Amino acid sequence: MRLDRKSTFITGGTSGIGLATAAAFLREGAHVAVTGRDNARLQSVVERLGARCKGFVADAGDDAAMAEALAASAGTLGGLDALFVNAGHYVSAALGTTSRADVEAQMKVVANMFMAVQSALPHLREGASVVLMGSVYAIMGPPGAGGYAASKAACRALARSMASELAPRSIRVNVVVPGAVDTPGWPHHQMEANERDRQKRAIGERALINRMVTDTEVANAVLFLASDESTGLNASEIVIDGGTTGALAGSPRYLRGEP
Repeated sequence: MRLDRKSTFITGGTSGIGLATAAAFLREGAHVAVTGRDNARLQSVVERLGARCKGFVADAGDDAAMAEALAASAGTLGGLDALFVNAGHYVSAALGTTSRADVEAQMKVVANMFMAVQSALPHLREGASVVLMGSVYAIMGPPGAGGYAASKAACRALARSMASELAPRSIRVNVVVPGAVDTPGWPHHQMEANERDRQKRAIGERALINRMVTDTEVANAVLFLASDESTGLNASEIVIDGGTTGALAGSPRYLRGEP
């Protein structure tokens, strides 16, 4: 197994990519700790995932709670071999209508990432792997998403500096960069069925694979970065977007001349 007896920690592990990654880690033999904000939901997930999964109530922006969760998890597992800093949020930030508070709330994602890694430092074993959650929005320039895009661009820079600082301990820091992922975080999950299918199809047609990426496909990339199979990767990014940013000109929508 690729993570046999490895100890891992995932922030925001009760839904979407975080939950899919927890399942992937467990499937490959790891012991997994996940955080979530809602205790009932967290306990339901832990019960479903099984005995090798532990849950901790901790908001990504609550430094004390996150530090306590990391310490408790490491105490149970004897240290940490992999940390996936997944938790985040999206704040719409169109020019002309966005408050300073909204921008600062979005950029807090970067501070949360920094503090999670910093709190994990005493518990990370030599040779551990840290994976940060990026986004293709960092390079795509989407209108109305300047705050989110900036926070994800900052994530790229953060990973590089952290990789340099942690190199003496042989701790690697990499970024997983999803494109459009079919998770409950997308608004189309709340739409009527026909409209939901139309929206998903339209979004998916921007990719060469002609569909949205799945949370499991992203989780598989995180699994690779957390495993010893990726020991040659450091300060790097893995993009899982079905070819959207790599070859947009070949996508179905582009070939039809549609935006």
